Amino acid sequence: MPHIGVICPPLPGHVNPLCALARSLIRRGHRVTFFQVSDLNPLVRREHVDFIAVGRARFPPGALHRYVTKLRYLQGLSSLRATIDYARRMAALILEDAPDALRGARVDALIVDQNEPAGATVAEYMRLPFISACTSLPLNREPLIPPPFTGWTYADSTFARARNRIGYGIADALIRPIHGTMNQYRRQWGLRPLATPDDSFSRSAEVAQMPREFDFPRANLPATFHYCGPWFDGSSLRSDFPFERLDGRPLIYGSLGTLQRKDSEHFRTIAAACAGLDVQLVLSLGPHEGPAPADLPGDPIVVDYAPQLKLLSRAALAITHAGMNTTQQALHYGVPLVAIPLAHDQPAIASRLARTGAGIVIRPRGLSVEALRNAIREVLPANSSYRWNAERLRAASEKAGGVERAAGIAEAALSRGYGRGASV
Repeated sequence: MPHIGVICPPLPGHVNPLCALARSLIRRGHRVTFFQVSDLNPLVRREHVDFIAVGRARFPPGALHRYVTKLRYLQGLSSLRATIDYARRMAALILEDAPDALRGARVDALIVDQNEPAGATVAEYMRLPFISACTSLPLNREPLIPPPFTGWTYADSTFARARNRIGYGIADALIRPIHGTMNQYRRQWGLRPLATPDDSFSRSAEVAQMPREFDFPRANLPATFHYCGPWFDGSSLRSDFPFERLDGRPLIYGSLGTLQRKDSEHFRTIAAACAGLDVQLVLSLGPHEGPAPADLPGDPIVVDYAPQLKLLSRAALAITHAGMNTTQQALHYGVPLVAIPLAHDQPAIASRLARTGAGIVIRPRGLSVEALRNAIREVLPANSSYRWNAERLRAASEKAGGVERAAGIAEAALSRGYGRGASV
């Protein structure tokens, strides 16, 4: 039975879709194991996938929790810098500890998230076949595609090319510590140094969890790049939600992801914007410690965890931070969105959403109860253009094939190299 390892950032937004991909491969007869810091063990095993911890000395239990807690209080450039510093430390951990762990587990091939490029270097060093997974926006660079940490719009113009070139220059400066760490190991291992992130992507296959129609227009993607639509299945759905409280009014599902604090004022703004409208609001605060916001306006259903897929299948509108998973899952069900991008790649995802016409984007600086209520009133009607465009993307998502197509591509690409590596 071929054994496939998975290396990705230790965050739910990356882990959850890759667990769905792993389960599909397991159903096809493969063994799949995640390799990451020990704090990720409960999350992965809860998703019915095997896990092996690496880097116990560098990242003892609790270290990941402290980092995520820190991120909840950061936005903008501060958040980006903290993320890059953590990524550099994570790259060093993977480069140092993953080879022995992969050998010990007798791994035959790897699935490597584009956002964890050290995994690709390990695959090259060990001569393991690997594919690249895009759980968020594809990082593949093109002159007309803005850097994924910006909320810039797409434009085919001289100005846009110059703007993007400057943006990528800034990105290269920011990630230089990460590439420096990887290139140090690559030189020791006799591998060609990386110049840009594209150098770390698989030549066998790249799979992305969104339909082509959601992305900006691309001209230079390799033939081995595949848009597959969102990756999810029903294996990890929970049912401990008070569905009996849903009363038949148009349902608005609100979620700001796993990195937002429970006491965020954004939740109060969402509740106040929905209060007085003929809608029912469900707010999912996320699995975080701390008190939930008290005395929210209106009468929302407030939970730490909501069965997101079940609720989106019944929702009339979603209010989101523009995380890739929630955005793609909503559009898979034809649900239009109001997006409030907060950090990381969310502004870039929101820009793509706005371009599709399937939702309205409100930047955090412009967020108010009035602005959000007006957006809800504009998007919510059954005959709105936003709903029509969301339905168009629903059809595109279904056509893209989802997690089963991604698993088929991964299986075919990886099987061509089984048995050739892990000898070093």
